[in-house]
Amino acid sequence: LPRPGTRIVQLDINAAELGRSFPIAVGLQADVRAGLQKMLDASGEVGLPIDEQQRASWISRVQQLVGDWKDSVDYLWNSDDEPMRPERLCKELTDLMPSDAILVSDTGHSGIWTGTMMDLTHPGQSYIRCAGSLGWAFPAAFGAKAAAPDRPVICFTGDGGLWYHFTELDTGLRYGINTVTIVNNNASLNQEQALNERIYRGRTSGSDEMWMLSDADFAAMAESMGGFGIRVDRPGELEGALDQALNAGKPAVIDVKTHIEGIAPRAWDG
Repeated sequence: LPRPGTRIVQLDINAAELGRSFPIAVGLQADVRAGLQKMLDASGEVGLPIDEQQRASWISRVQQLVGDWKDSVDYLWNSDDEPMRPERLCKELTDLMPSDAILVSDTGHSGIWTGTMMDLTHPGQSYIRCAGSLGWAFPAAFGAKAAAPDRPVICFTGDGGLWYHFTELDTGLRYGINTVTIVNNNASLNQEQALNERIYRGRTSGSDEMWMLSDADFAAMAESMGGFGIRVDRPGELEGALDQALNAGKPAVIDVKTHIEGIAPRAWDG
């Protein structure tokens, strides 16, 4: 997150987003690729000086920060813990997503997990970031698949988010929409854990009443409604499950049992 007082130039295709989250010095409405190219062209036209040494130093600093961060989370990406760490789930998905997949991320921790722990590794892959209240991604994925029927569409959500609109599975079934929903199922809304423990002044009796959930079997629920459902307990099971889900020809739910102590990292503030 930008430090207070930072002069911000924001470029966004949606004018409503300009200055919505932070005070900005300049707002530019444009497609990101086209807008950046125009800015580069304009800088050359006015003869702005380029300090190659400063640029090289900046690139080196960024590469160092990225490398240090990757080293710090490597043990989580490669964890063999059971229940599975959500970081390991993200790594497996990065490795397994089809080259033309659309990844739809839910709000809350799902947005942090996918935004920080996953990479798009092919130019044909797309990422639809969280753009609504919790639970938004599940029905949004049906919309993405309806708009791009020839591309695999994968929704990443948690059990807390999926509860909001799980009934829309019936819509997907009636219209034969083959999305794949990955459920980061830790039987909780653990993004609320810290807040509740602050209110209760620690992890005490009753402090988990507002964020612990039932250990639901979303795979069984999907099957009972006529969809495809499969449970995953360990990393090695995900590849086969994803292959089956992508070829199910109907809405598919992969219920991944994950570690309740897997808390998404706070935003980096520089």
